[in-house]
Amino acid sequence: MKKPSQKQDGLNIFQTPDDESYLVEFSGGVLRLTFNRPEFGNSVPAQAVPSLIALFQTAQTEPLVRCILISAQGKVFSAGGDIVGFAKTLKQDVAARQADFSRRLGLVSTLVEAVCAFNRPIVVAMQGAAAGAGLLYPLAADVVVGDSNATFVFAHQRIGLNPDGGITALLPLSVGVRMARMLLITAAKVDSAEALRLGMLHRIVSTESLEAESLKLAQGLAAAPQRAISAAKQLINTGWQNILATQLEAEAEGIVACVGDPDFAEGVSAFLEKRKPRFPSAHN
Repeated sequence: MKKPSQKQDGLNIFQTPDDESYLVEFSGGVLRLTFNRPEFGNSVPAQAVPSLIALFQTAQTEPLVRCILISAQGKVFSAGGDIVGFAKTLKQDVAARQADFSRRLGLVSTLVEAVCAFNRPIVVAMQGAAAGAGLLYPLAADVVVGDSNATFVFAHQRIGLNPDGGITALLPLSVGVRMARMLLITAAKVDSAEALRLGMLHRIVSTESLEAESLKLAQGLAAAPQRAISAAKQLINTGWQNILATQLEAEAEGIVACVGDPDFAEGVSAFLEKRKPRFPSAHN
């Protein structure tokens, strides 16, 4: 996908960032957000988070945006956080590393709240895997269309971390509390058929038709009666959103504690070295 022009439909407030880590396009009431780092599994670099926050916050205040469609270039939807970037923090002492992650997680929490506060439909076109913090988007979306390779990877513990990105609040809404616990504590990998059965995925289409089908769906939602559709979403969200801020704070506290633990260093190192981790806490 080429970098879109900065002005479509007379609305020029949404822009693709200079590094093109994601692409932005607006047309016919649909704001399209496309992750654009396929060579890095569409992991989101830390420097892109503030502009993503601004994108969702601005969309919420702009009535011309009637639906957001989120997709990705390449074979992976989003690997979540940048583990190569995590590895650089291993050179810091524990206190500095924890302070670094505390700052990062403050921004992540703001992003989660901005995504979940959008009171019109969000559609995700999910090609390939979503992992880590990348799970935010399909779990927060109102409708998720995927191809047969769509996979939900609950991989936080593989690098010695608890889940973040609002996943501990969002996942139980899709699959129930007991199933959510099982998926998270076993670092489960859920394929498209099982994700459809559990309710994390709403429809499976061919890879070739994924873009067209998801865009058609988004355009249909953009043409729906806006007051009614927004009210329906807000009424459903009222209860669990009261819990979200508390859960985000607890997730962040857990991550900050985890990055100070030797298991984190081992998990990140093992991931980059493509070997099975040997977590110190499990081999006392």
